[in-house]
Amino acid sequence: MPARQLFLHIRGRLCGLHKKPVNPVLETLALMVSGLLLGRSVQLWEIATWIPWEIQLPSGVRRFERWLADPHVKVADLFEPFVLAMQATLGNETVYLILDCTQVGPRCRTLLASLAYHETVLPLGWQSLRGKKGHVTGEFQKALLTRLHPYLQAYQHVIVLGDAEYCNETVITWVQKQHWDFVFHTRESNLVRTTDDPAWQPIAEILDSSDLRAGQVRHWEQVCFTQEHRLAGLTLTIQWGVDEKEPICLISNLTGAQQPHLVYERRFWIETLFGSCKSRGFGLARTHLTIPEQIDRLILTIAIATYMTLGLATHLVLTKQTHRVDRSDRRDLSLFQIGWRWLHRLLALNRLQDLKIEFSWNFTLPKPGFRPAN
Repeated sequence: MPARQLFLHIRGRLCGLHKKPVNPVLETLALMVSGLLLGRSVQLWEIATWIPWEIQLPSGVRRFERWLADPHVKVADLFEPFVLAMQATLGNETVYLILDCTQVGPRCRTLLASLAYHETVLPLGWQSLRGKKGHVTGEFQKALLTRLHPYLQAYQHVIVLGDAEYCNETVITWVQKQHWDFVFHTRESNLVRTTDDPAWQPIAEILDSSDLRAGQVRHWEQVCFTQEHRLAGLTLTIQWGVDEKEPICLISNLTGAQQPHLVYERRFWIETLFGSCKSRGFGLARTHLTIPEQIDRLILTIAIATYMTLGLATHLVLTKQTHRVDRSDRRDLSLFQIGWRWLHRLLALNRLQDLKIEFSWNFTLPKPGFRPAN
């Protein structure tokens, strides 16, 4: 029975990582993660369908509802062993911390912080709040960063990436106090002062006077950012991509020589995770949950499933076995899909003992599409 095999395997891993015997919290978490991987949906009745023993389906759903509503289920404590296990197999070099916010369910949004990882991301932490629209406050963003700070102390260099929502004085000041770097998208309406012109002016005016054309990029260093907060010594970068309708404006504490616009490209990798969590994967957007704490517990199951699939895929790449699930003459699949398909092959072959999870910076995925043989 694949469902029973996967449940027992995940339960064993959870108990091993937490160094605890089986208890109701870990057992229910194992049921939800295994059901999520098999059913590919966050709908509780679909997860409950894969409970590997005789049980009325409504009873399984109620068990999961009680677990999601239980205040004793601490998300950060349950997820920390996965983060530490991941970090144990990675080097302590430069990491890119990506911040983004997404709508979850009909009434909530979730702020997610993740590490950039081979065209996707590894979740580090998240926090949900009520509301379908509008920006998350800088204080809310800072609180999540503060909670995750201990995980990031081991790395030699941290660069924080985010869109215009995170380009605020609270986050920028906090990030710089940690001696981290950052690259944030910024609005053209923000006022800046450059060394070329001591007057405060909107970035839009600088853009208009720069004569920038498609395919070009320009940097202004020693910029003072916003007339209200006067954050000094920053770099303004304006890039106009060849195929883009309009330029993108970035503010950072990197120099122009460090090419902030190229660093910022990693921010879009989080969209791969959102696709796996939502429309191309677990259907997170369709959850009917409306309480932020319950959504955070549901995302915990997705985060663990994501770690498993990405860790499986990494092992397959490092051991040069991706041809088991993807074509040998081209790469059609994302890292997530490579791990997902390999997990289901192991279940079909009754070979879960071969399930190996590891993480590494030291490989480069081939570009998608055909590649000629050497």
